[in-house]
Amino acid sequence: MADPPIPPHKILFGPCCFCGAPIEPGGADPCTVTAETAGGKWQAWKAHGGCFKARLAQLPEASGLFDPAHF
Repeated sequence: MADPPIPPHKILFGPCCFCGAPIEPGGADPCTVTAETAGGKWQAWKAHGGCFKARLAQLPEASGLFDPAHF
């Protein structure tokens, strides 16, 4: 017996974890910020690509160290 067809769904990304504004898909958005503990437990948040980039450290002694590779 075949599985029933899956109805279309709209994917929503919710608010950005940095600014709280809604995220519209497109470009580098949304990006996913993932944190993992030393014990292997992890959690992920959605963010605007620009909000994430704005919060990366800018170290004069290590220029470009934290530059994202894809946006």
